Amino acid sequence: MLKLRLITYGCQANELDSERIAGLLGREGYELIEHDEEADLIILNTCAIREKAEQKVYSRLGTFRELKRRKKGLRVGICGCVAQQEGQALLNRFPYLDFVVGPAQLTSIPTLLRERANRGIATARAPAFSYPSTAPIHRRSGIKAWVSIMEGCDRFCAFCVVPFTRGRERSRPPQEIVEEIRGLKEQGYREVTLLGQTVNSYGKNPRAPATFVELLRMIDHIIEGEMRVRFTSPYPGDVTEELAEALADLHSLCEHIHLPVQSGSNRTLRRMKRGYSRDDYLGKVELLRTRVPELALTTDIIVGFPGETERDFEETLSLIQDVGYDGAFIFKYSTRPHTPAARMSDQVPEEVKGHRLEQALGLLNMLSLERNRAYLGRTVEVLVDREDVKGDAVRLAGRTRGNKIVHFSGEEQRDGDLVPVAITGASALHLQGEIVSNGTKSLWKKDLTTLHPLSMIS
Repeated sequence: MLKLRLITYGCQANELDSERIAGLLGREGYELIEHDEEADLIILNTCAIREKAEQKVYSRLGTFRELKRRKKGLRVGICGCVAQQEGQALLNRFPYLDFVVGPAQLTSIPTLLRERANRGIATARAPAFSYPSTAPIHRRSGIKAWVSIMEGCDRFCAFCVVPFTRGRERSRPPQEIVEEIRGLKEQGYREVTLLGQTVNSYGKNPRAPATFVELLRMIDHIIEGEMRVRFTSPYPGDVTEELAEALADLHSLCEHIHLPVQSGSNRTLRRMKRGYSRDDYLGKVELLRTRVPELALTTDIIVGFPGETERDFEETLSLIQDVGYDGAFIFKYSTRPHTPAARMSDQVPEEVKGHRLEQALGLLNMLSLERNRAYLGRTVEVLVDREDVKGDAVRLAGRTRGNKIVHFSGEEQRDGDLVPVAITGASALHLQGEIVSNGTKSLWKKDLTTLHPLSMIS
C-alpha cells in the first residue's frame, strides 16, 4: 500500500478535515503512518487563525525540501486555511510543493494525485456545504466523534480570517446530521461533538428546516440516552432561553459550554466588532447558570488587541474573575491577512502583549484550581478515554460531563466505559480520583421525559 503522512494543525474542524482526508485517500489505497521518511505522500492540514500556527506550517514545510530531493516520487501537499489564504503564493514560495487545496475542496485531492500533474491548486470557495455526506471518514477515535453541522461564518470579527478561509455560513441538512449520528450510535460511539464556527447559528444561512435547539432535540431523541453530546463553539449573541432550557432538559447534552468572550472591555469589543457588550455576555452567563447550576464554562480571550489600554486589559481580568471560568484559551493578538484589525495603526508592542498574557494565565490558573478543588469528595461520571493520559500505563483517564479531565487507577476498564470516580485530588488542569465500587448515575441526571419536536425522526 501507499503510505500517507498526515500532519494536522489547529482546531477540531481541522482534525475532522484530516479524518476526511484519511478516509478519502484510504479509498485510494493509502495507509496512515507516523514517520516522514516512510511516506509516499505528505499532507499538512493547516490553521491560519494565529500567526504562530502559520509560522509552524512554514517551518515544517522547509524540512521537506531535502527529504523530497532524497526520496524520488515523494509528493507533498498543503491543505486547510493557510492553503486557502495564500493559494498560488505557496507554490511560488515552496517550489517543491505538489498541490495546494483549500478546506472546501478536499475531495479534489484524489484527482490531483491521479492526474500526476506537476503542480495543482484548488482553493475556490464552494457555495454549498463542502463535503458530501457519502464521503468516507477515517475516525481517529472509536468512542468520540466530531460531526460538522455547519461551515463558515458571517460575523466578520475584526481579527478573524475564518470568513475568508472557510467562506460564509452554510448549514447542513438536519436529516443528514441525524443519520450520521444514528450511524455512530450503531457503531458504539459514546460521545459526539457538533462543530461549527458559530455552531448555535445553525439553520440561518441557508435557512434549514430546523433551528439549532430543534436539531439538539432531534439528536437527543435518536440517541436514547446512549451517547453524550457536546457542541462548539457557540456565539454569545445567539445564546437563547431555548438553548439554556435544552442544556437543562436534554440528558444527552453535557453540562459544559465553551463561550468565547475575547475581551472584557466594551471599547475593545466594539473595535473587535463582536456584536455584544460586557453586560450582554454576563447576562448570557447568568441565564445559563440559572438553568444549569453545575454548568462548566470555558472561553477564548485575546490580549493585546490593537488599541487595548491598560484599563481595557484590567476590565478583561475583572471579567475573568467575575465569571470564574473553569478554563480558557488565552492568546496574544496576532495580525491576520484581510482583517480590519491588521490595518489598525495602534498595534500593541509584543512585550506588552506577553506581560498581559502572563497575568491573564496566572489569574485563570488560580480560578481553575479553585473550581477544581470544589470537586474534592464528590463522585462524578467519567467516560474512559486513554487519549487523555500520556505515558503512564497504570493510570487511566477520561472526562466528566463537564469536560474535566480525570486521572484514576483501574485495570478492567475499557475505553468507552462510563465509570463512577470519587475525586481525591485537584490541580488547575485536571482532577485525580479512584473508581467507586457501588455504581452511580450521572451526577447531574436530567429529566428524561422531555418532549421531542419534529417527530418525523424515528
